Amino acid sequence: MGNNAIKKLLGIVLAIGAVGSAAAGPAISVGGVKPMISSGAAPDSPEARVDANVASSRFSGVVSLAIQNNDELFICSGTLVGKRQVVTAGHCVDSNEHGVLIDLNKPGNYVKAVFNATSSGSGSQAIAASKISMHADYAGFGNCPAGMKGQCVNDDVAVVTLSEDAPKEAKIYKIAATELQAGTRIIMAGYGTSGDGINGYTVDPKFRVKRSGENYVDLFDLDDEKGNTGRKEVWYADFDGAGQDTWCKYEGVCSPVLPNDREANIGGGDSGGPSFVEMYGELMLIATNTFGGTPDGLVEGAFGSYFGGMVLHSYLDYINEATGGAAAFVPEPAPLALFGLGLLALAGARRRKQAR
Repeated sequence: MGNNAIKKLLGIVLAIGAVGSAAAGPAISVGGVKPMISSGAAPDSPEARVDANVASSRFSGVVSLAIQNNDELFICSGTLVGKRQVVTAGHCVDSNEHGVLIDLNKPGNYVKAVFNATSSGSGSQAIAASKISMHADYAGFGNCPAGMKGQCVNDDVAVVTLSEDAPKEAKIYKIAATELQAGTRIIMAGYGTSGDGINGYTVDPKFRVKRSGENYVDLFDLDDEKGNTGRKEVWYADFDGAGQDTWCKYEGVCSPVLPNDREANIGGGDSGGPSFVEMYGELMLIATNTFGGTPDGLVEGAFGSYFGGMVLHSYLDYINEATGGAAAFVPEPAPLALFGLGLLALAGARRRKQAR
């Protein structure tokens, strides 16, 4: 499915969350969409998706980011890929919605990574950023390159460098160097807005409350600098349940529906958070989560909503440079790569389409 077709159908909204006196939710609206880790229907609940803040958690290296810019405080999520390096979303550290980095030297401005390996004591601390980086092609959320019409969410990747090493309890994740494929099962985590598939968004984001869930990748947008051709840069999934399957309905892309206690959406504050795959018996970062939306007529954030983020395979060179070589990249296993990534068996499944 092409970039312009998706945007015309549904529109896009950031997954950055506002904190404090401001209402939780996206800071910028350029369509009609938001994301977060939402639960399925009862008896599942947002509380059931909360990940314990303990060192043994698979997600101990998934951080919340406290971002203060011009007296406004926001929350995003991120993934530790080195002792001091966190991968997140470019729009989280964009000061003016046009790809200009937050000025860390301006009084009152800061970016801090909040670690939650434990809920108190050692490992539960906030570390200030000493440097931030944004992908060179990111020009603000929804902004397309010159000559390309529509709305582009590509290149929304950033790296935050911390002023000191992360707590020893926090996991450092390797990055899967393989290209993300349609039908891949992903495991998501983040600190964003939550809710459930029936009522939509009902729970505000918090810096020390992390949730997790799963989904299947359905569609892609390609390189916007090349007129939406070439490499995959943006991925899409949908929040299936209660008879709602958005990409199956609109595009004939009908991935399986996960069990009620595993299928998930994302929301405001989950921006920059990880989508993992399981390889070699561990979680490896393969994509980030950055945006979402809800078709007209449905409850915002409920079943039928869709979301997505950045395909990191297209940004490995940037991440390697921005982390100073600290990030570790792992090639796909051979010859069992498809099983290692948790790809769907195609037998008996409806034919899926990939963006062209």
